[in-house]
Amino acid sequence: MRWLLALLLPVLCSLTAAARGEHVQAAIRRGAVKPKGVNLGGWLVAEHWMTRDAEIWRDVPHAVAQKGELATMQWLGHAIGDARFERHRATWITAADVAEIARAGLNAVRVPVGYWIMGDANDAGPSDSSPNAQQWRAFAPGALHFLDMLVNDWAVQHNIAVLLSLHAHRGSQNGKDHSAAPDVGVKQWSAFPSNVDNSVRLALFLVERYRRSPAFLGMSLMNEPEYPTDRGVVLDYYHRVHSALRARGDDAVLVTAPMLSEQSPAFMADFLVGARNVWHEWHPYFKWGFEGQNERQLMAAARGYGAQIAAWRGNPLVISEWSLGVWEHFAPFQDAALLREFAQIQLAAYRGAGAGYFFWSWRHSDDAGPQRRRTGWSMRALLRDGALAV
Repeated sequence: MRWLLALLLPVLCSLTAAARGEHVQAAIRRGAVKPKGVNLGGWLVAEHWMTRDAEIWRDVPHAVAQKGELATMQWLGHAIGDARFERHRATWITAADVAEIARAGLNAVRVPVGYWIMGDANDAGPSDSSPNAQQWRAFAPGALHFLDMLVNDWAVQHNIAVLLSLHAHRGSQNGKDHSAAPDVGVKQWSAFPSNVDNSVRLALFLVERYRRSPAFLGMSLMNEPEYPTDRGVVLDYYHRVHSALRARGDDAVLVTAPMLSEQSPAFMADFLVGARNVWHEWHPYFKWGFEGQNERQLMAAARGYGAQIAAWRGNPLVISEWSLGVWEHFAPFQDAALLREFAQIQLAAYRGAGAGYFFWSWRHSDDAGPQRRRTGWSMRALLRDGALAV
């Protein structure tokens, strides 16, 4: 009976909050309800691998597209690129998607954003000596309008909490396309103090903009930083944002991330420990590092992940990215029953995380159209097909 109570308690708390007329975000923020969510990937930070059919990539060389949004807009230019990105943002995620997310029983979304979303607020003047200082000008404007609609309208209407993810920092913290790196592998964020200042400004800008929205939960402060990005600079950045926000009385949830190679109980368990509304995130994926493993091996690895979660002793842990995506060279999980089992094994582990989970991602180019095929990266398709139940 204890397992049944543990399963039903979040639902009962959510229903109680709804009966009081309270937005679920408030219940999540005070710890009464765990987020059960999905990422809105590929929307306000474009990633070619998951949005490859989108108009933004049309006629863009693959070598450019795989670098991410900065390189793509530098290649397209504003005359062509601005309108393409406007149409992509208007169609990739809509109010109808948020309604479907709510109907599925989810209560939260995590939204990747890039530093360029704050527009002219990026301009620190002629004293900014970073080589990345003017790169924000290359991006298509207008992303903030769509984030406004999500946070202030759609998520309020459908009782969905919004956690922002500061995915792309100026100069790039990981050299990947999803951080809009200046070039593949280039990680310049921590090398220039003004880049770090820009990140602090971004965090404060977004919290100030949305602090009065009933749906705004908080933000993941940095996504997947990788060495040689300076770990000490990353931790100092977390401290700066936390201190600045708490000094002005804001209790938005702040999520810290370890270096990508340090996602384990051995790292950061003592960082800001006990601080109010500070969470810590991990991104367990069973693709990289699991090449060549069969279904049973992958399921065994997923089953064992619960032990790592149980061993965590730091601030509340959120599994802010996970998926059913695996290495596809030998076509695993063609059996629908095995795919469902893989999903339930992962969910059983992640329900043990103190601050819930977010699937990566809501949709993928593989999940619709004439080339539709099964994908472990589209929660929308997995829910519709019955391969995943939350």
